[in-house]
Amino acid sequence: MPSRNHVLLAGLLLFLFGYVSLWAYQTFYAGPRKKLGDEIAQLSGEIQTGRQNLQVMTQFFEQNTGLYYRSLPRKQNAATSYYIYWLYEVLQYNGYDAPVVRSGSLARPLMGADYQFTIQCTGSLSQLTNFLFEFYYAPFLHRITSMTLTPVDGKTEKMKLFITVNALALRPHQPEDMYPLTEQLPVNVGWHQRLASNNLETYQSIATRNLLQTAKGGIDKADFTRLTGITQTGNQMEVWFSVQTDDSVLKVKLGDSIHSGSFSGKVVEILDYTDIVLERADGSRWLLEYGESLKEAFALPPETAVPEITREE
Repeated sequence: MPSRNHVLLAGLLLFLFGYVSLWAYQTFYAGPRKKLGDEIAQLSGEIQTGRQNLQVMTQFFEQNTGLYYRSLPRKQNAATSYYIYWLYEVLQYNGYDAPVVRSGSLARPLMGADYQFTIQCTGSLSQLTNFLFEFYYAPFLHRITSMTLTPVDGKTEKMKLFITVNALALRPHQPEDMYPLTEQLPVNVGWHQRLASNNLETYQSIATRNLLQTAKGGIDKADFTRLTGITQTGNQMEVWFSVQTDDSVLKVKLGDSIHSGSFSGKVVEILDYTDIVLERADGSRWLLEYGESLKEAFALPPETAVPEITREE
């Protein structure tokens, strides 16, 4: 008969063998297999999302083929340089004094690249009418998103203009067949009929009106203070705001206050290097996304968490 010690030793060995076997099974088989399955599921989801995005782009291309012929060039340098040159041409043709055109922020939505440009110049209301006619008669995929007129010396005969323009470069669906392969502006695709009349004289009556008679307040700097950067300096996060009215940059850290025009508040949260949360003196919280101005901040409901922002790359 085995002794009591032998029985205990045998039991201990069996327990150790079972424990080691279970650990080896979890470590070298079950764990890696589960990890591989999760990776396969994640990749399958990404593939499905990619197929859906491709399907959306294919449908958009088939339904809007003509838009690609009005798109800015695909390359960023070509798009900005050629379009800025075109804006200068139109401004100088209409006789504006000291025009200055700059490229601003760049957003990359699913279907392409959205460029922003700013125009500063001095001219009359008649010159502005001419410029707007040329702008909206051009074939490009562009629009004026904001325009501020400020009388010079209190007179409406001459005004300082600050205009913000957005122009779109579509992402090609079939690069080998897509215009513009020459990386030039679409000058040979005709003019876009967005105007009610193709006759400039139809709009000249605008220049005879005193549009600034009831205008008040002038430029609100908050309209032109945009979130353009979120970086990490050492152990601290830093938020950059570009002030387009004077080409300055405001750099603030988490917890710092920012004052620009009608907006006054402080940075209380930074979300994934893309968005921030601002808090005003009355305790209200505002979500500001990358590229937006302070006036475009979204008011968050009181005592609620910041909504999760999902973006498709």
